[in-house]
Amino acid sequence: MSKISYSLTKSKITTGLRCPKKLWFDINEKIEIDHFNFHKGNVFGDKIKEVYGNGFDLSHNFDENIVQLTQDAMNDPDVNIIYEGAFLFGETLVRTDVLIRKNNGWQLIEAKSSQSLAEHHLQDIAIQYYVLNNLNVLITEATIAHINKDFIYEGKNDYKDLIVEVEVLDDIQQFVTSVPNWIKDLLPVTKSVTEPTFDMGDHCKGCQYIEKCKSNSFLGKIEIPISILPKYGSKLQKQWFDNKIYDLRDLPYESVESIKDKRWNFVEIIRSHKENIEWINPNFFEIIKNYSWPRYFFDIESITQAVPIIPNTKPNDPFPFQYSVHKWEFEDQKLTLEDSNQFLEFNSENMDRKYLEKLIIDLGNDGPIFAHSASTEKKALSYLVKRENCIDLTDKIESIQSRIIDTAKLFRENFYNVTMMGSYSLKDIIKILPNASSYSSENDQVGDGGDAMIKWFKYTNSNTSNEEKQKIRENLKNYCAKDTLNLYLIFKYFLESHK
Repeated sequence: MSKISYSLTKSKITTGLRCPKKLWFDINEKIEIDHFNFHKGNVFGDKIKEVYGNGFDLSHNFDENIVQLTQDAMNDPDVNIIYEGAFLFGETLVRTDVLIRKNNGWQLIEAKSSQSLAEHHLQDIAIQYYVLNNLNVLITEATIAHINKDFIYEGKNDYKDLIVEVEVLDDIQQFVTSVPNWIKDLLPVTKSVTEPTFDMGDHCKGCQYIEKCKSNSFLGKIEIPISILPKYGSKLQKQWFDNKIYDLRDLPYESVESIKDKRWNFVEIIRSHKENIEWINPNFFEIIKNYSWPRYFFDIESITQAVPIIPNTKPNDPFPFQYSVHKWEFEDQKLTLEDSNQFLEFNSENMDRKYLEKLIIDLGNDGPIFAHSASTEKKALSYLVKRENCIDLTDKIESIQSRIIDTAKLFRENFYNVTMMGSYSLKDIIKILPNASSYSSENDQVGDGGDAMIKWFKYTNSNTSNEEKQKIRENLKNYCAKDTLNLYLIFKYFLESHK
């Protein structure tokens, strides 16, 4: 049996439509990512099979004869549902999420773990329709099955109202006619030995190849590109580029006066790089010195579930499952990673109330609570306290919220160091510290919030061993505690540097 040969898939085509460079990198210099959205999609895919019922399942089959197996299933009158069927036309292979035998033909279903319809969803199913139509497969219905945003999971594995079906057979025809041209344009990209040219833009957000593109572009040769300046806007960028200004150090101070976002000290950021100096508000030391004691450093981790498994939650509710608190009682105190007070649960009964009750104890009644980008923490607490079994804790939680100080805002208003390269993320601010606790996603460690959510999914998976669960617990606790410890270390650094 000959090996199945193809150059394009539906995902490669939709990737190439957004960015041919990403398609080329995926083929030639792929960077593997353990992305949170990938896990969400897998969970939703499994739930799709439960909703539509038993069928001929090829989802874990990647054999060379997968196309023939699909055809055999379609020819079998006893098979009415096929999951992940494979179809090859020319050099394009598509896998169909669900095919249901209907009206002397087939209903084609594309499952999306989003809560609404988007244009690229229509493009995706249009590619499938094009391939199947050219293989003489009669498609009588084309359907997008996405998540019902109003669904509330009440427990007992009841997901009958989770999915919303949208019939799109007529809507996709405008794209079907374009598919041959998409294939024609993208096939050369799959066969090219050189990286294609394509301008960077909004499509680059969250792409794993962004640093490759930056380094390979002319801007990548600029030591301090103007792109590190936050929130400046595309119109200003064009204006600066038109004037041949690419390096932040060449930017006149008056050029940022029209920027409406007053949260950033643009002039000081530019000056720091022009003069290679650190900017500190002269009053900053007095500000941090005068905060009352004790001081708390606080961080929350939340999970968003496309398919809820926590009772009485909706899809993508930001449900907090972990926090870390470091309590700093006096200036000479030295805290460590192990000094954090933590809460960490995954899907235990009444975990929302347990979370808040312990937090109320750990944060005490007095003293400032420092959290980086604190809107996340405030929103998470607001979400929990609105739940039916937590409403009576409203006054205590509102009191806690009133004590929270956003350290991202505090630092933006008072401090900048050139090592931060325009970023006020905690991971960039701690670059000024000689003894910060580093973040890493290597060796199953947790590097960011996305990693934390992936660990949550792995823990709640029934196939995860107890040994692996224990490891996940340790990794998550260490990660969350690093955030609060590093905040403490930054404050201590500023106080000690002023002595």
